[in-house]
Amino acid sequence: MQNRLNGGKPLPAEEKFYIRGAIPSRVELVKVTLYPSKKSQNAGYSYFWKAPFGYNELSFQILIEEPLRSNEDYHVEFGFYQKAGKPEIEELRKLILVNLSTYMNTITSIKRGGIHFEDSDDQILINMSKIVETGAYYFELPNGLQFPGFSDLTRNKLHQRKNLKMGNAKYNVDEVGENENAQAIYSQKYLDELMAIVSSEIDQYLSTNMLARVDEKFFQNYPSEKKANVIPINLGYGAISLSKTLPQQEFVYSPYLGFSFPLGNRTFTKFMNNVSISTGVFVSGGMENSLEESIKGPLFDRPVYLGLGYNFFRFIRLNAGGTFTTTNQANGNSLRSFSPFLGLSAEFNIWLGFGNKK
Repeated sequence: MQNRLNGGKPLPAEEKFYIRGAIPSRVELVKVTLYPSKKSQNAGYSYFWKAPFGYNELSFQILIEEPLRSNEDYHVEFGFYQKAGKPEIEELRKLILVNLSTYMNTITSIKRGGIHFEDSDDQILINMSKIVETGAYYFELPNGLQFPGFSDLTRNKLHQRKNLKMGNAKYNVDEVGENENAQAIYSQKYLDELMAIVSSEIDQYLSTNMLARVDEKFFQNYPSEKKANVIPINLGYGAISLSKTLPQQEFVYSPYLGFSFPLGNRTFTKFMNNVSISTGVFVSGGMENSLEESIKGPLFDRPVYLGLGYNFFRFIRLNAGGTFTTTNQANGNSLRSFSPFLGLSAEFNIWLGFGNKK
């Protein structure tokens, strides 16, 4: 694996791409984790490459399926794994069980009413799973799956403590010595049974096929490529609704020219990218209503519109909103109003700056 990515160039943005590299012969799994440098690892994604059966080439290739955002820095982590030995797995098992036992002893207290835990059952299961995941951070299953969490068997055993009666402890413990506490022995018996179930579930996870991380590489604040900015231009035809001072509603029609400002990026939010704020101007001169009063507006004596647009078939946009108009009435007055409009337009992108077009 080289000490640079993509030949030293920024990572591709707003599209899927492959990461390729060289590996030693014994590496069976490669894990790549990417996330924005300003966010936590939980905001990113992990990808895995596993050597196929009989694979002899000393290289890997991973498809990065979630596109990166343009002009943003990323943390990129590579982990290289090979088959773990039995001593390593056994040492890992002991470490996890010691940490789990320490946690359970820390939150456990024995009172007259029974065994009490400082955390709820749900929180205990969450915390125990985190202990397992943290302990096994440098280990992976061949399929890349994470620890699935503890089963209902563990949950039911946790719940069982609520039905234990400390008053009956001496009847449930065999041969209590003169200086021994029956409640303490009874509680420890329950905790031992709980840890036996937990240990069994840990053993199921720590497969003999477990892989251990033998090498890693980190790239901090690595940039993604900067995409060119675009301005969508709308050229269409629309109708302005007129009603004020008129006997009935009527419409005037005109071509219009304007801009759209999408509310999202098509790569990440396809629906919101199709929705935009649109503004522009109706270009026809000489528009009149049925009373032969001229219809003008604030820009070059043309009506100006503002509204929302929705894109169909990539380049056809439906616009709806309001239009700023000025009606020069027959009595010499000028009536300014904000009238509804509806239009259909074709949309064309104008590219600003340099870089790849998207």
